[in-house]
Amino acid sequence: MAEPGQVGFVYFPLFMNIKDKSFVVFGAGAIAARRLAVLLRYGAKAVVIAPCIHEDIYRLRLRYPGQLRLEERGYDPGEIGRHGADYVLAATSDILVNAAIASECRARAVPVNQASDRSQCDFYFPALVEEEQMVLGITNTQGDHKKTAETASLLRRRLGSLLK
Repeated sequence: MAEPGQVGFVYFPLFMNIKDKSFVVFGAGAIAARRLAVLLRYGAKAVVIAPCIHEDIYRLRLRYPGQLRLEERGYDPGEIGRHGADYVLAATSDILVNAAIASECRARAVPVNQASDRSQCDFYFPALVEEEQMVLGITNTQGDHKKTAETASLLRRRLGSLLK
């Protein structure tokens, strides 16, 4: 248990304006597509770098013209600084590449979300509950994604019925 005035985990829930913030996403599979969909909806700009790009990401580029650029190639060490990224997502299928991206981000003080290793994340993606003018972000300090999804689903149902 945490001491009075302290919490037992290190991640602080923070809501922030990401409109026009620059995200560089390495990897273009289902995880990247899911995260990009939310980022773009909230006004972020992104470049996706991956040798093979998931069809959902191509659809996102059509839905959010001017917000999403695609580069079909792999990660090139040293490129984090060239993109001027505000945030980076390391979501490749290669855990060693993800680790290299996270390491480079740390050296450049660029916040990174490393999809294959939660301990290497500077920030998480919460489950979102969005109803009318309310947004709730939910995460689990132990990384229990199933419990987080179940809680978000329950809150969506309950909040939806309260607002009707």
